[in-house]
Amino acid sequence: MRTLLPSLTLALLILGTGCRRGPDVDVDKVPVGTDIQVTRADGGLVEGKLVERDAAAVKVDVGPVTRSVERNKIADVRLKDADNPVRVPEAARFREVIVSADTPLKLRLSTAVGSATSSVEDPVEAELAESVRVDGVTVLPSGSLVRGHVTSAESSGKVKGRSSLALRFDSIVVGGERYPLDARFARTAESTRSKDVQKVAIPAAIGAVIGAIIGDGKGAAIGAAAGGGAGAAVVLSTTGPEIVLALGSVLSLEAGRTVEVRVPIERP
Repeated sequence: MRTLLPSLTLALLILGTGCRRGPDVDVDKVPVGTDIQVTRADGGLVEGKLVERDAAAVKVDVGPVTRSVERNKIADVRLKDADNPVRVPEAARFREVIVSADTPLKLRLSTAVGSATSSVEDPVEAELAESVRVDGVTVLPSGSLVRGHVTSAESSGKVKGRSSLALRFDSIVVGGERYPLDARFARTAESTRSKDVQKVAIPAAIGAVIGAIIGDGKGAAIGAAAGGGAGAAVVLSTTGPEIVLALGSVLSLEAGRTVEVRVPIERP
């Protein structure tokens, strides 16, 4: 019995090795330009065209970028055929999907901000108001938490110019993972120059009429000057409009940078 044990153990080891599933395709025999599906050991699924390979890595064009997969981290390689889709390997757990820098985002503010009430570096939170889809797949779901801060806040003040407000959102949280953003928003209040001119011009005209009633042309000039001075005083004592973004305000901006998101693979 004892003499049979070593032989039996050796047979089981050989059988176990033979049953291990390696790559379905020898990547070194696949022509460059072929559509392939590479599964990494960490569960990442890389799909695209084979563009290059060497002793250390395999490079696959996935569209926006070319991804390099180290050979010692490859768990499975399969050919792709549009007419006969291959089954996703069990080892594959997620796809890495590229969100381009110019992807539009709609954010609903969870923090109220304003040119007169906010300060630089104040934290700002928002949620994604609309899902972002890439190639028919939801990559950034609506409701995802977006974080950022105030980068500039200028109150109009007296004779200080127009108010302005700027925000930068630098991260989004999806499925517990944090991804970097560079989404920026800036707004400057409308100019009140034409209204200020009217505030000066109207009192000046009234003053000229009063001066004319008082006497000659000299009186009209004095009245106009006095009236204009009164109008200027009104302008100098009036602040311009402030920028106010209330809770729930929706902002339209762009991602600002390329974002690589891990999207879980859904199985039937």
